[in-house]
Amino acid sequence: MKAFGLAVAVFLVYYQIVHSVFDAFCPMLVLTGIPCAGCGLTRAALYLLRGEGVRAAHINPSIFLILFFLLYCGYYRYMKGEKVKRFGLALGILVAGMLAVYGCGMYRYFPDRAPYVYQGNNAAARWVPGYEQWMRGVLAAVRGARGG
Repeated sequence: MKAFGLAVAVFLVYYQIVHSVFDAFCPMLVLTGIPCAGCGLTRAALYLLRGEGVRAAHINPSIFLILFFLLYCGYYRYMKGEKVKRFGLALGILVAGMLAVYGCGMYRYFPDRAPYVYQGNNAAARWVPGYEQWMRGVLAAVRGARGG
């Protein structure tokens, strides 16, 4: 129980610091300004819980992969009362699927549509000389390649 309390305390401290300094939560976004495969999942889950599946898919379609994975695991664990069969394989498929969705989303939407947006207020931009200028070049190249 002590470990759980410590984990919650560390989480809350991290949350407060990164939100007050960087206005973000995702470690990858905080460090690099580039969203990760999980960015937008909380919003997508909330939309899904409200019955807004199209909006959930618009924010992060990986939510449906996670839902399917949870249903698969829940079926074995709670309906059949067994260990989840081929858990490693199912988890690998989930991760591969999420990375594929992330790659497609970054290719199609980065850096102009949430959650695939570059956040200029990040640690690398603050503390790595030349990072922000380099990222501006990358963003200009991406937009130029799209004709935008």
